[in-house]
Amino acid sequence: MLEKRLSVFGFVMFSLFIFVTIGVKNAGSLEYIQILLVFAYGVLVPIGLDLAHTRRTGWYINLLYLHPVALVFAAGSFLIEPGILSTILSLLWFIFTTLISSYGLWSFLYHKAWTRVYEAVIHMGMMYVVIGGFWLTLHRTGKHVLHFPDLIVLLTSIHFHYAAFGTLIVFGVLGQRIYFPHAVSERLFKLSAGAMIAGPMLVAIGITYGPSLPWLEFGSVILFVVPIVSAALLTLRYYVPMMQDAIAKPLIIIGCLSLFVSMAFAFLYGYEAIGSLSFVLGIPLMVFVHGMVNAFGFSFCMLAGLYIEEKRQ
Repeated sequence: MLEKRLSVFGFVMFSLFIFVTIGVKNAGSLEYIQILLVFAYGVLVPIGLDLAHTRRTGWYINLLYLHPVALVFAAGSFLIEPGILSTILSLLWFIFTTLISSYGLWSFLYHKAWTRVYEAVIHMGMMYVVIGGFWLTLHRTGKHVLHFPDLIVLLTSIHFHYAAFGTLIVFGVLGQRIYFPHAVSERLFKLSAGAMIAGPMLVAIGITYGPSLPWLEFGSVILFVVPIVSAALLTLRYYVPMMQDAIAKPLIIIGCLSLFVSMAFAFLYGYEAIGSLSFVLGIPLMVFVHGMVNAFGFSFCMLAGLYIEEKRQ
């Protein structure tokens, strides 16, 4: 129940942040990225932690109590110019994600999660999130990082909150719930879920070396997209028909269909680096289409659908 209250508080903060960001000033790509991040920080992280079903130790409860303060500080860091104060405000979210990842690592080792594919996938999602917190703090310093433009630095934080934390928990939980009537289907889902563990890091590496090795960037996108799409198709085939809740079922369907749209844009964006066709999929369009669809269509609908279906049972 604590996670539910945190997600409600997070939604209120998200709504206020939208009002301040869009209502007070003209929003561009940077502001839309910040909106997506505040949504992930405030709403998706608490729901994801609830679905992960790790042990509710004192450590875990205490880190949950830190969430509202870390969220407010992280959102506040976006409302001032990058620099020392903005960096200090963002540090609390970095600390919070460090605690999540540390707890995920402890739980992974304590429960020997490496012996069960889906538990390993869920725990890896938790362990990845600290990278997103780290890149948030890097962005708020205002310093140049490697050869990355300002937007790419902040998009890296989005990547490890959505593509890593959210996606891995979603498909790890689905793997635990789906009944597969055929061994082949079950093996395919396990293979897809296992491949997702490496996916977020492969994409990050591909983007890092993409300017000089475009085929590496495109290949990393393929290795990430194919397992996710395969798992989504299996979800529609085997999980949706067995769902009982009238609200959860359409949410999962919308989530899977949204995933196909967002992954199609990810594929085309990666293909632009090596293909002869120009789709004009710049960062602004990718943020607005791929980012929004992935955040609200896939991540929120899937996490909310899984949460509602679980509470019904």
